[in-house]
Order: sequence, then C-alpha cells, then structure tokens
Amino acid sequence: MYCPYCGDSFPKESLFTRDQLSHIEKQAVEHGKEHVYAEIDKMFSDLARQFRSGPVRFQHKPIRYKAKPVFAKYREKEVDSELTCPECGVVFQVFGIFGFCPGCGTENQLIYDANMAILHRELATAQDKQRALRHAYSDLVSAFEAFCARRALEEFRGTNFQDLFEARRAFKEFRGIDILEGLSAGELLTLRRTFQKRNAHVHNGGVIGERFIRRVPEDTALLGQRAELSLEEFEAAANALRSVIDRLSRLARP
Repeated sequence: MYCPYCGDSFPKESLFTRDQLSHIEKQAVEHGKEHVYAEIDKMFSDLARQFRSGPVRFQHKPIRYKAKPVFAKYREKEVDSELTCPECGVVFQVFGIFGFCPGCGTENQLIYDANMAILHRELATAQDKQRALRHAYSDLVSAFEAFCARRALEEFRGTNFQDLFEARRAFKEFRGIDILEGLSAGELLTLRRTFQKRNAHVHNGGVIGERFIRRVPEDTALLGQRAELSLEEFEAAANALRSVIDRLSRLARP
C-alpha cells in the first residue's frame, strides 16, 4: 500500500497499531482454544466408539469450550468520508488532508475534491472562522505545491511552487505544458490574490506588503492593510485551481 500523505510504499500489515494487534491476538487465542478443545473432544469421542465393548472399555465425557467474546479496549479515531479510488477501486478512509490513493498511489481529481470537501467541513464547524480560513488558504497552496513537486524534473530544483507563475514558467520550460492554460483573467486574479494572501498571513503577519503588490498590482491601494480572507474567495480559488490540478495529475511522473 501507499502512505496517503507522502506516497511511500509499505506492506499493508504494517498499518496495524499495537492496540489492534493486541486485540487480534486475544481474539485468536480464544478461537484457538475453541478449535483445540473441539479437536480433543473429537479424538476422545472416536476412541470411546472404538472401545465401546470388549475387555478394554473407554468412556468419554464430552469436552466443550466456547470462545469468550473479546471487546476492544481502545476507540478507533473518527475519519472523514469514505472514498473509492477510480483508478484501482480501493475503498478507503483517510484522516485530514492527503495526497495519494493508499491502494495504488495514484493522484487524481478525486484526491483534490476529497481534500476540498474536508476543508469545507472544517470551515463549516470552526468556531474561529478567520483562523480556519487562514489554514484553508494555506492548505490550498500546499495542495498545489505538492502536486507540482510530484511532477517536477531534476531541472526544477530551486523552483518555488508556492509561486503560481514561477511554477508555470518551470513547467512550460521543462515539461512543455502551460498549467494555467484555459483559466480566465478573473480566475487568474483570484488565484494570485489567494496565493499572496496566504503568503502575507504566513510570512508577514497578515499585512499586505510590497511583494504582495508586485504580484497583485490591482490591489496597490491596499498596501499596508490587512489581507482580508473570505469563504467566497477561497471557494472561487479552489474551483479555479481544480483544472490546474487536473492538468498536473494527468501529466506523467518523471
């Protein structure tokens, strides 16, 4: 199987936790006892039938053992919605933001859509909406960065995939694809704002600085002000980025 977060492969048996293995072992012991007692009872019953008459007689009192129920002493962590990979058909559940199908290691549109659904649920239930939005903006940029990194060549070394247009330049130069092709001017503006607002909140205390304005000159009048976040802008950016992620996921890995 594959780690849904980093993509590394591993034997599926290594997914079991210590608590799960202990629970399995206790169940196995009980069912093992039931089987062993049944076999012993059968053996002595056969002997009793063979020596039912004659100079040597053998009597047998039936032996019975019923496996005791074993209840788990731990609680499984609740995870997000159940998903089915369209590539390999594996049905799985993953906790939080992820990047790969655990069955085949594939990245596809389902992965992106599932992550966006997770973010929407977190936003809907968050008490501090602005804090949740800061995380959502950051996760959106991180999802883009991860998809880019997994399709990058050796020549991409040093490329900042948190910069939308630097990523675009690298993919055009080294892989011959314009990852932003087909987006409208409005969608590109939304993405530019979203990426720069994320950077402002992560690196500049949420304040719009000179770097922000160089990337989004349309917002020059907002220099020095706080970068405002909104659910509407996040959803528009997520929808615009969906087609970009789709182009990246269909691009063969190097």
